[in-house]
Amino acid sequence: MSQKKAIIPNSFTMTNMIFGFFAIIFASKGDPKSLAIAGVLIFAASFFDFFDGAAARALGVSSPMGTQLDSLADVVAYGIAPGFIAYQAFLQHLPEIAMGLNWGMVIAPIYPVCALYRLAKFNIEGGDQEGFSGLPSPPAGIFISCIPALIYTGVPFFDTITVNVAVHLFIPVYAAVALLMVSSIDYTKFFGDVFKKGKTAIMITMVVIVLMLFYLKMWGVFLVSGLYIITGVLIYIFRRIKNK
Repeated sequence: MSQKKAIIPNSFTMTNMIFGFFAIIFASKGDPKSLAIAGVLIFAASFFDFFDGAAARALGVSSPMGTQLDSLADVVAYGIAPGFIAYQAFLQHLPEIAMGLNWGMVIAPIYPVCALYRLAKFNIEGGDQEGFSGLPSPPAGIFISCIPALIYTGVPFFDTITVNVAVHLFIPVYAAVALLMVSSIDYTKFFGDVFKKGKTAIMITMVVIVLMLFYLKMWGVFLVSGLYIITGVLIYIFRRIKNK
């Protein structure tokens, strides 16, 4: 019976991976609209990534198989797909080195490699109940993938404000987010902390998220994921200074 129940959370996990796979397909087209859609797909994948764990706990079917499937799906959705999106949107425009190899091909693998290492390390060491050691791959992947989406305004779910992100500005951000995943900086389990505070906190959080998506669209996704990343770094710096 438990094996039949496990189909539900595993279906969410597979959908997470499928959305990441579709994001790669759209990004491979290389045009601004397709790259924007790819960014939205990575964000959409995060909902299924959240619900697979919630469903497994609710049904009491958490298992090593489910854990491995979740990590492998995350490698695709928040590791390989964001790296490919970044290459198609920015890094492929870097100068050629030789024999068809350009600097973008050298830089692009940094992010997927760090995401893969981070997920493998988590599987071995696990996480504590308070938070994560290193930036989790979902917010990292969402942040990187939604940057190209800020440039395009031709599909629904996008704001009228656009920016032109120069590749020399994108590269340090790309590398920094990748390295944060394999760092020892602590990050909170945001939604876990919210659920602990009760129904009122959950409702307020959901309303805020819906309003941000409605009014700010992908800018809201960019700001929230970016704020989460920066907050972890600032708290880490503050604690280091305090402990000296």
